[in-house]
Amino acid sequence: MLALRITIAALAVLESAAANTYPIILKGKVTMEDGSPPPFTVGIERICSDEAGSAPGPITNKKGEYQWRMEIDPLATRDCYIRATHTGYTSTTIEVQGLDTTKTLAEMPPMVMSSLVSDPYTIHASESNLPGRAKSAFDAAMKALDAGNFAEAARQIDAAVTAYPKFAQGWHALGVVDERLDKSSEARDAYQHAIQADPKLLQPYVTLTRLAIKTKDWETASKTADALIKADPKRLFPEIYLHRAVARYELKDFDGAVGAAQEAIRLDPNHKRPRAEYVLGRSLEAKGDAAGAREHIAKYVELDPMAADIELVKGHLQFIGKPEAAGVEPALENL
Repeated sequence: MLALRITIAALAVLESAAANTYPIILKGKVTMEDGSPPPFTVGIERICSDEAGSAPGPITNKKGEYQWRMEIDPLATRDCYIRATHTGYTSTTIEVQGLDTTKTLAEMPPMVMSSLVSDPYTIHASESNLPGRAKSAFDAAMKALDAGNFAEAARQIDAAVTAYPKFAQGWHALGVVDERLDKSSEARDAYQHAIQADPKLLQPYVTLTRLAIKTKDWETASKTADALIKADPKRLFPEIYLHRAVARYELKDFDGAVGAAQEAIRLDPNHKRPRAEYVLGRSLEAKGDAAGAREHIAKYVELDPMAADIELVKGHLQFIGKPEAAGVEPALENL
């Protein structure tokens, strides 16, 4: 009888605990920064401050949509939020602990995903992909960089890639250091070797394109930008469309420049790279569209009023459609 009373009491406790938990269906979607659905499926997960409530959730469909039937205890003191997850990306979060549990359906605001891509000039090679034949020289190069000795770092990295010519990250690192030493020709060669060694390593495409723009090698800039766009279907480096627009403009392909600049703007809803507005304006001007040129260059002035060459840009804007404009032409991109 005693055992029966204990069992009944335990059931009562469980029923009481269960009574504090309410089912609710979360319905929402995940988007990229431009508002489009992700070009891949995305996992949803719940993260709680006490860890006990943390759990994996559903996967989005092709439209970026998801539904999640979740149990919520409104009296719990923990904090919980949901987020979207995918390798190489981060997302905004949504608090869920405070949801209205008197409703059975909660329409959630969109979660927005952003790339976690690092600076393309970052030098990095993990132990797992560091070739044994190159390890000692590359380690010595990293120590030289820590000491600010770029010449020694270049010498050691050169030894590393000589020992293992397929060491793509080593070639990229050599290009970065050679640029720091103002050795543009050597840097260009190193970046090209990095791409040949590993066409899936994206950073050397970006650094090579930038270097080509700095040195006014428009053919290389255009071809490398095109190659990165093909190699980067997830658009981890959307800046490449701005570089492509500049190269196409300088090659007198004004239609191509307009298209690339428009795509750069579309992929940048938060205006992190407002210079694309200026490049679009200049490209439209070259095509004889003075009104469009004024609109987009004025937009650039509004978005980036502290640009180093803003007074030159304003001067050019003032003379669009007039012969004087030819004498006031700031560089399309400042790198």
